Amino acid sequence: MYLSARRPPPGKRAAHLTAAAATALTGAVTLASGLLPGQPAHPAHAATVESVITVYADRAGGPLKKAGLGTLFGVAATPDTPADLAAGTQRYLSQHQSAQGDASYPTSTEAVAGKMRAAGMKMIGRYNDLMDGWPYQWKGTADWYAKVDSATRGIQAYKDVLLAVAPFNEPDNKLQGGFAQDTSVPGATYDQKFFWLWTQTFRRIRAIEPTVPIMGPNFEHYRGWEPALQERMRGFLANAVATGTVPNMIGWHSLGPSPGDVPESLSRYYRPLENQLGVPGRPLPVVIEEYGPGNGEFEGVPGAMVKHWAEFERYGVDHAAMAIYTNPGLLGNTLRRTASGTLAPNAGWFMMNWYKTLRGDRLDVSRWDTRRYQASDGVASWDAAARTVTLLAGGEDGDVDVVVTGLAARGLTGQVRVRLEAVYWDKEPTDTDSRTERGGDPLTGPYSQFDKTMTVDAAGRLTVPIRTMRRHDGYRVQISPAAPPTAYPGKYEAETASRQHVVVHGGTDGRALASGDAYVGGLDFADSAVTFAVDVPTTGMYLMRVRYANGTGAAASHAVTVNGTAQGTVDYPATDGWANSALSTANKRVVLAAGRNEIRFGRGAGYAELDFIDVRPDTHRYEAELAAVTAARITHYGYNEFPDLVGGIDLAESAVEFTVDAPVAGSYRLTVGYGNGLPGTATHRVLVDGVERATVSYPSTGAWLTGPRQDQVLRRAEVTVPLPAGRHRVRLAKGDGYAELDWLTVTPRPA
Repeated sequence: MYLSARRPPPGKRAAHLTAAAATALTGAVTLASGLLPGQPAHPAHAATVESVITVYADRAGGPLKKAGLGTLFGVAATPDTPADLAAGTQRYLSQHQSAQGDASYPTSTEAVAGKMRAAGMKMIGRYNDLMDGWPYQWKGTADWYAKVDSATRGIQAYKDVLLAVAPFNEPDNKLQGGFAQDTSVPGATYDQKFFWLWTQTFRRIRAIEPTVPIMGPNFEHYRGWEPALQERMRGFLANAVATGTVPNMIGWHSLGPSPGDVPESLSRYYRPLENQLGVPGRPLPVVIEEYGPGNGEFEGVPGAMVKHWAEFERYGVDHAAMAIYTNPGLLGNTLRRTASGTLAPNAGWFMMNWYKTLRGDRLDVSRWDTRRYQASDGVASWDAAARTVTLLAGGEDGDVDVVVTGLAARGLTGQVRVRLEAVYWDKEPTDTDSRTERGGDPLTGPYSQFDKTMTVDAAGRLTVPIRTMRRHDGYRVQISPAAPPTAYPGKYEAETASRQHVVVHGGTDGRALASGDAYVGGLDFADSAVTFAVDVPTTGMYLMRVRYANGTGAAASHAVTVNGTAQGTVDYPATDGWANSALSTANKRVVLAAGRNEIRFGRGAGYAELDFIDVRPDTHRYEAELAAVTAARITHYGYNEFPDLVGGIDLAESAVEFTVDAPVAGSYRLTVGYGNGLPGTATHRVLVDGVERATVSYPSTGAWLTGPRQDQVLRRAEVTVPLPAGRHRVRLAKGDGYAELDWLTVTPRPA
């Protein structure tokens, strides 16, 4: 059976400076304002933010529908999608329909029914996927009726996990192989033939199964403002009304980049058409069985998904599933395979989990860009039991103000607790495939940007600043009664670290944006330093996120040492001001030893201010298909369509070259995920920056990664090489025998 996946593609602020005369006393804390010695003067300007999301806390709109929490082929038997991760984010999924008793295909309804039941989820079975080929190859009515009858008998065993069955998938153009020319199918046009086939298929399903909901027509294209597409929908509905085959749910796909396509079609074209034609059961529940564009920036990406969710909530869409532009079984690109062989959640999963666990009634949300759908947007709720307003937001680059009105109507007056969290969608800058969807490393959880007390004004209004929003990331704002902040493991405030010859900014400046109501500036001298005491359980590579401001208008940096050993610099792109008006996040890998580590920030190039750091294990693995591939073949696992690995490393010049990051000079263990389907041991030569350093050996795995077991046959090979500090080219070149390469990890060896 062919995997019927979506087609693969293949306002400014000037710097505002606050500072003070600093002393050179070790550990001295100076609270002041004015110009820092050694720092260039910049004129002060008032911050202005053009992008505003407004939440109306006093305007509730009933229960949240959470329509967007669905994925196409998101659950699979191979890879074995964990039921708990599925339950944490999904409401329903669309899966290939099985023939009766056939669980051979890993994303088919019979293969995943038990997992769906265990996770408490529903699915739509897509009958059209029983046809061969893509587009679907028509083999006549007898063949189709036999498939429909078999599938309908088969669903009796798992009706409890079916949201609906969809007899067709994109029938406006995907019935090929002579369907339009088949004289046994009545009708003068393709559309008329499909309408007839819909009627016959609907009746055959109902003859065997009288109760399961039926969804249709499931057109690929429905943009009601286009006359031809509106006329096709009219024809479908008119035929369904006339023949008594009106679907229980109306559905179509929305695969364009604009989140506004569905509300426009639904509210201005489809609903009026229902009324004009007197469709029984109107208004029918709406299913957007596939949504989102194949532009490489959508599937599973938090800031892209939330803009669609916002429109679904505003216009009452009942169910929607993300279209698939990456491989199945990964819950819509929100899970990542790990070096240990498990599946782990990334930022997309945590964003969907926030939405899945959002409680209470929907609140009205408006965005500043009401026509082009290019700005940030969000979904908000009022949880009366917890007395909490929550907003999930994302979708643009730059500063965004969240303005919440009507808080007094919810009893939230005076001082309140405000939490801002982020989930980061990272992309390795050296990947050869620049599509955003190919990023998204696993996360251990959301990141706290601040958890502080803020004051609601006399009008019941509060502005929550999101500074340097990145359009791919996701954000959660929570406003609740005043309470102390939570402790966040791995997060370390600069103002509570050990400090030397610096300035701590508290008071009004600190309260504006800083996480702990204070930040540190004045790292301007040779002896200036902020030293964090960081505890980690094991020796290894860690990812350090630094919340900073750099109002100089040019790049800046701080020198980083760990336990007295230099580990390069953390680099700071310019921000639109200093930390009382602008903050951003920079990332750096560091090597840490088990136990207590002292991470010291010292003067580098230019000037920057520090708010906090967050240190967690580095979860990145370097994927072979995203490396530089020479005279080899980028390919995929069995049942998949999109790149997973590199094979065909068969010629003398064949190689896969990774660009890796070594924070400090030393010995590093390279672990390679590979497959070797032949007897005996294969090898690759290991070159670092063009110099041969070692040979890595690959004992037989008994099968290739391109087979149906996917990476279940994968084994790991290890080799140790010396790496200087910095980025380096690690090249795995043809040696003896043959091996497929999946990924590479880089781990520091203890000294």
